[in-house]
Amino acid sequence: MTNNSMKDALESLEIKLAYQEDTIEMLNLTIIQQQDKINKIEEVLRKMADKIKSMPSSEGHINEQVELPPHY
Repeated sequence: MTNNSMKDALESLEIKLAYQEDTIEMLNLTIIQQQDKINKIEEVLRKMADKIKSMPSSEGHINEQVELPPHY
């Protein structure tokens, strides 16, 4: 390899490395954003589960003579 072709090869590798570093940084930011969304969704789900658990159970209050609406 000549000196010129080595410089070209090195420059090409440096360009590829710069693109890879940029891509890795973008992927990292995307992962951070996704984790934030997951955390928010988990919090909402936890609140919903707590709310459902705190609702009174209808099992003990079943009316055996439930009247159907007139259109049945």
